[in-house]
Amino acid sequence: MNMSPMEQYLKLADSKSLDVLFFLLHSRDEDNIVVTTLDEVSEKCEVTKVTVNRVFQKLYKKGFLEKIKNGQYRLMKI
Repeated sequence: MNMSPMEQYLKLADSKSLDVLFFLLHSRDEDNIVVTTLDEVSEKCEVTKVTVNRVFQKLYKKGFLEKIKNGQYRLMKI
């Protein structure tokens, strides 16, 4: 995954939540759709599934992520 200088800077915080968020941002297609599972995100980000679920719940609550169906999510356009 190629990270911008800003992402590299933010990664200095060593936050697992940022790892999950960057994974979603880098995995989205041109329509901001991400096709993945919680297990895949957990594995790729080297975090627990509980952490992934916690991040997803925060993103849902703030309106930044929408679950389309199991394994398919839409990120808010930024």
